[in-house]
Amino acid sequence: MNTTLELLPGTEVHVRGLRWEVVSSESLGPQALFRLHGLENAVLGQELDVLYPFEAIEPVIHDLRPDRAAPLTNWLVYHQAFLLEQALGPHALLAVQPGRLRIEPYQLVPVLRAIRMSRVRLFLCDGVGLGKTVQAGLVLTELIARRLAHRILVVSPAGPLLEQWKTEMSQRFGLRLEVIDRAKLDEIRRSTELGSNPFDHIPLGLVSVDFLKQERALELLDRASYDAVVIDEAHHCMDLGGGQDREDSQRRRLAEVLARRCDSLLLLTATPHDGNDRSFASLCELLDPSLVDGRGTLRGDRYGPHVVRRLKKHVTCFARHAVACSQHRSPTRPPPVGAARRRVAESMMSSAMRTAAQDGEVRRNRWRSAPARAWIHLGESKNCEQAAWQMAVN
Repeated sequence: MNTTLELLPGTEVHVRGLRWEVVSSESLGPQALFRLHGLENAVLGQELDVLYPFEAIEPVIHDLRPDRAAPLTNWLVYHQAFLLEQALGPHALLAVQPGRLRIEPYQLVPVLRAIRMSRVRLFLCDGVGLGKTVQAGLVLTELIARRLAHRILVVSPAGPLLEQWKTEMSQRFGLRLEVIDRAKLDEIRRSTELGSNPFDHIPLGLVSVDFLKQERALELLDRASYDAVVIDEAHHCMDLGGGQDREDSQRRRLAEVLARRCDSLLLLTATPHDGNDRSFASLCELLDPSLVDGRGTLRGDRYGPHVVRRLKKHVTCFARHAVACSQHRSPTRPPPVGAARRRVAESMMSSAMRTAAQDGEVRRNRWRSAPARAWIHLGESKNCEQAAWQMAVN
């Protein structure tokens, strides 16, 4: 007789001619003790301990019958189990290069940090020209690939920046964002039932901050929800206290509504700090209210994992070492492409990490007692750098 039987909790079995459900199992040497829960007749709801193999336990095998209808709740359970089984975890990217662009290793830091978060709340405040739009696009496409984002809203100042977002997301990532304005909302109202919320019918939206801060639009937005929200030029949404005018107050209120009505939030700006610690803390408060105490000041360095800040000198240092390493050797026989890339990337990363560590130590000593020390936090954490290096060499 086979003395090995492994049954997961929840498995239906036949014991003593009745149907039971496995509650737990315990290995006792060559035997196994199963606790069963009755499913029918006189044993319904009762529990029984059975020692296998002294008593026969036969798993119930259900035939797959696609032609027969089944309860929706059963299908939902199987579907959710399938999705959980397909999850890759925090060490793999599903959409590493989804668009028409060449990804630099430093641009992978935000998305690698995002997939390690149970709730993505990031503050991307790299310097001007380092591609914050591309980094936000990488995060959004990864969330979509992981089935964590189906409804996305991008909020940007009106004008050329709004058109840039629409073009970049369409051409580089294949995300066709619908521009939301008064005409668009009126068109949706005419084509839907009375009393419906137009924002519920726009899964991928792009809207200007000046339009969305209006009272009527803000009221509709407060009754909708999005999986991911991106706020560009987020420094306009700082809480300036008593010194802010009506327009600043409206933008701040809009940011608070967006932060409350979304699951994932990305704040983008090249100027995260205006010299006032309270202003910077107000932006971190949008990401997570627990980062700020009751007086409006930051709680130590808790904001660190949420903030990604690099300047051009860090990226140019990285690129300079890449060029130097690529010209260092000229072998008579070209090595395989994979090996060459691996050696170049390894030299690049080791040199860049040493330079960034030295520069970061100097800047930390310089800003340790200054009022503006809050925003000095580089996004080159050790784990993210190692993951970015792996993505660069593979």
